[in-house]
Amino acid sequence: DTATDPLPTMKAWEVSPACPRRLIAAPANRMRQGGPLLPKSMYAAVVDVLGREIVAGTFPAGSVVSLASLEERFEVSRTVAREAMRSLESKGMIEARRRVGLIVADRARWHVLDPQVIGWRLAGPTREDQMRSLMGLRIAVEPVAAHLGALNGTEHHRSTLLEMSRRLWELTRSGLANTQAFRDADARFHTTLLHSSANEMFIALAPALVAVASHPTRTVASARIERSLTFHEGIARAIAAGDGPAAEDHCRQLVALVRDHIGVE
Repeated sequence: DTATDPLPTMKAWEVSPACPRRLIAAPANRMRQGGPLLPKSMYAAVVDVLGREIVAGTFPAGSVVSLASLEERFEVSRTVAREAMRSLESKGMIEARRRVGLIVADRARWHVLDPQVIGWRLAGPTREDQMRSLMGLRIAVEPVAAHLGALNGTEHHRSTLLEMSRRLWELTRSGLANTQAFRDADARFHTTLLHSSANEMFIALAPALVAVASHPTRTVASARIERSLTFHEGIARAIAAGDGPAAEDHCRQLVALVRDHIGVE
């Protein structure tokens, strides 16, 4: 399946000596061994590579990006190169400037709640800054959402939270606490919690707040995991019982535990 073949490592862009702020393509590099990728895969791969490189600071804000250099570097069509730039422009990472063309945007313009931007930051050298920002947002929002969930949550929300709480315990007791299956269940728990609030602003924040659940952190000790799951279970039971203060209290203890684990203030 061409869509799932691994991509070879991409070489970073090189800065032209004649114009330090203009980027030229590194030597041509095939996107896939054995033939071209499907157009969608080409587009997604170009966006992913460039997004990671922008986050990593491979080239600074203000650097000029030409479609021709993208075509040469990635061996893609002008259409694919243009669509990749549009995607990054929609995330605030690329901007069009009159008489200059496409340039790398200043970090202050990035759409920092975009899950893909969050993912790139979590995978790059700014991981600690991203974790700190997400943790601050989570501390401010999630306990209030838990309280509202006890008041506004539907039967579906309540049953899903209880089900995910049980699922997390089952995975832990099976020795699968530090696995993607556990992270997926945890992400569903917290997504459901935010949706149970019936607050459209909190719901809109769900992809950003749970994005970190999809990115592995250092291995968590079993005692800490079990304590965390006690709080998860407390949240689920309190929401099911319609007890807002208890749901909020359990959630505050949970986010404090997570904050202490990842070591951010």
